[in-house]
Amino acid sequence: MPQLLAFPVKPHVLKYLNTHLGHDTYVLSNADRFGKMLYHLLRRQVKGKLHHAGSREDCTRVLQLDMRNFPVHQYGLKEFTDYTIFQFNDFVDEILREELYLWVRQFVNRTTTIREVILDFMGAYDLREEDVQYETLRKGVQRNCNLKELKKRRPKSVVKMSQKTGGLSRKTGELSQKTDDLSRAGQHRAVRQELTQLPGSLTDFIRQHHGAGVQ
Repeated sequence: MPQLLAFPVKPHVLKYLNTHLGHDTYVLSNADRFGKMLYHLLRRQVKGKLHHAGSREDCTRVLQLDMRNFPVHQYGLKEFTDYTIFQFNDFVDEILREELYLWVRQFVNRTTTIREVILDFMGAYDLREEDVQYETLRKGVQRNCNLKELKKRRPKSVVKMSQKTGGLSRKTGELSQKTDDLSRAGQHRAVRQELTQLPGSLTDFIRQHHGAGVQ
């Protein structure tokens, strides 16, 4: 495996990752949940089901992975498969959507519409219609947020989140060691579930963009 690995990703996935990772070339690391998931998928390859074979078609961008810290002969990392591509793109997309739902729950009220919040979110990540359609995000919000209740709320400033989400606890900050007895596909599901639930820095990110259009 070369030191640089061009990992296929969808356009909106790359933009989201660039905002959080800071650049197109990402030095693979276990210090964040994206790196943890990539390392796990590359280390424990599975072929997956046949429907993953088309997962590369929409991945028209690449995330350059710098593998300098994980020599293949030492860590046993393998080249990506269709299953790996599908799982990682779906994983990042899920995190992106959960953050969008958080924005909606925080900011929608009688004076701030759902549309305004979604457009602010898209603007924060420079997401355009050719990356991911507004209507796709809106339908996700409709399915996952209690819109009637949100629309009834009076306007208010951003509510401070619990201090418990300010940092990663040891329990959630480390990968569970209890996956050894699972199948590889089962291990992927367990790791994905744990990493998706990590709080990250959503509070700081929302506060950063609150003054730039989200009110």
